[in-house]
Amino acid sequence: MNKVSYPKLTKMTLAGYKSIAYDFPQEIPIGDINILIGANGSGKSNLISFFRMLNYMMTGSLQTYIGQSSSAENLLHFGSKKTPFINASLEFTNDKNVKDIYNMTLVKTVQDSFIFSEENIKYNGKIYNLNEGHKESFLFTNRAKNNVIKVMGVLLSKCRTFQFHDTSVSSNIRTNSFLDNNKYLFGDGGNLASVLYLLKNKEVYEKYYHKIVFYIQNIFPQFDDFVLEPLPLNQNYIKLNWKQKSSLDYILGVDQLSDGIIRFMALAVLLLTPPELLPNIIVIDEPELGLHPRAIEALAAMVNDASRYSQIILASHSERLLDCLDTKNVITADQDRLHNCSIYKRVDEEALHDWLEEYSLSQLWNKNILRGQP
Repeated sequence: MNKVSYPKLTKMTLAGYKSIAYDFPQEIPIGDINILIGANGSGKSNLISFFRMLNYMMTGSLQTYIGQSSSAENLLHFGSKKTPFINASLEFTNDKNVKDIYNMTLVKTVQDSFIFSEENIKYNGKIYNLNEGHKESFLFTNRAKNNVIKVMGVLLSKCRTFQFHDTSVSSNIRTNSFLDNNKYLFGDGGNLASVLYLLKNKEVYEKYYHKIVFYIQNIFPQFDDFVLEPLPLNQNYIKLNWKQKSSLDYILGVDQLSDGIIRFMALAVLLLTPPELLPNIIVIDEPELGLHPRAIEALAAMVNDASRYSQIILASHSERLLDCLDTKNVITADQDRLHNCSIYKRVDEEALHDWLEEYSLSQLWNKNILRGQP
């Protein structure tokens, strides 16, 4: 199946998860680019974290995600006394307008975990039930032999979340990485050097590598190129070294890069990588963290570039990033005081037509015309 022929995520419905009420489900249309804006505590990160939970589910690690979240109780909207289940539905649509819908319902056990009380796929009007009472998704068990089930498993596994916030001295992104971990960029960027090594040394990927270097040079003018070689004492590992234009014979280490530059490098590799290596859906939490305003403009250009091949979902507080993207891309997150929960709405571009003749998107956001303010 060619990458560009994969069905796109066109709608997701979520209920009972974190700040989203089970009796007030949120139906969110998804486009090629989606920038989620809102005040602190509005539910942006909760929506992003659902995709992270989905990543764990698609590797058979839902119970690990629950453990890392402290308990299943924490994942239910105001706990199990108020919320009996989490329900999610993801609707994919192909170029012939045929819909492929994944639906799941999770209920809490007495052991403070989750089991699937329902998991099914609806394809072309037919429902495929995937059993019930199991602790992990049926999609990646040996029993998933039906082609409809296999395709859905591929679609969901190619939705990946990324957050490059941790650039501390001990972070994975600053330490040596295993050379063969290069099939795709990890969610924390921990294999950044390995992926760059692949792109630089495989002829068919060279143009993508040079594009990445070009973008980095534009926001970090003294940068010349990466120095990517396996470690002399352990050829299975590689370190993110580089050289500066003013001193090409001196190799600099990753410890001589700022947090913002490292994050931008990771974003460039993620968004400018060859189309066949891209996830179908890229979910990034606060990509603007630590970036210079000029780097945020470059980020927007890279997002537009990647959206030709992947769907992009961003959670952001950046006014500058907002102004670099189209109105149709914006989804606002707010708190509904009546239901005491998060609500998500795509901005109506037509309704804002007159406003946009005089104001930018960020100005309308600050004026709370877009909503998404405290």
